[in-house]
Amino acid sequence: MDYAIDILGRGIVAKLHARVAAPVLVIGADKFTRADLAAVECFNFMAAARLSVALAALKVASTRDVFHHVEPEALALPGIGAFCLAVLGACFERKGVGTLHQWVERTRQKHETITTFQTMKSSISKTTTRSTRRTRGARTPRRVAADK
Repeated sequence: MDYAIDILGRGIVAKLHARVAAPVLVIGADKFTRADLAAVECFNFMAAARLSVALAALKVASTRDVFHHVEPEALALPGIGAFCLAVLGACFERKGVGTLHQWVERTRQKHETITTFQTMKSSISKTTTRSTRRTRGARTPRRVAADK
């Protein structure tokens, strides 16, 4: 892209060049720039940033490590949705480790059908909510007759 320095200014052009070169997704040692993701037709950079934060919390070593050792259920987190998984699939393809379908297929049981990520997240959420409801007490203290 031709940045017009005389119109945008040298400082803005420098920031734009830095932004293009900066990684939008970091998976352990692997770093993906906008150009890397665009090469596999992935343009959702906000989802890439969210995925980067989620994978950093899991402390993965690389994209290959995610493919071989992380279960899809581990990414069923708030803020991580199907678009983030699509970005992860693009990273798998970019690194040549496999496809998103192969990643999910590797973790399923022999006769288990593949469900969508949203269905997986909702079933995990339901089981978590049930167990939380039983253990959580009231949020505010109840009024006692002596308070009147």
